[in-house]
Amino acid sequence: MIEADEHPVQGEETAVADLQERAHILDTPALTAHALSLGFRPPDDGPGWLIVREYTEDGADRGLFWVGPDDQ
Repeated sequence: MIEADEHPVQGEETAVADLQERAHILDTPALTAHALSLGFRPPDDGPGWLIVREYTEDGADRGLFWVGPDDQ
């Protein structure tokens, strides 16, 4: 399981809500590309950052998080 606790996706409330909805229909690369087009930026400028939906061990939705190449 990817541990993405350190980098939640943060931004303007409407834009985050849009990403939350699209996360149900887009795959990870497409969701990340959409987020970038909306102006969201990963925690650092390095390559390989993706946005994923994180869940608790019991399956509760924790929201969207950035994961870098070292987290995958």
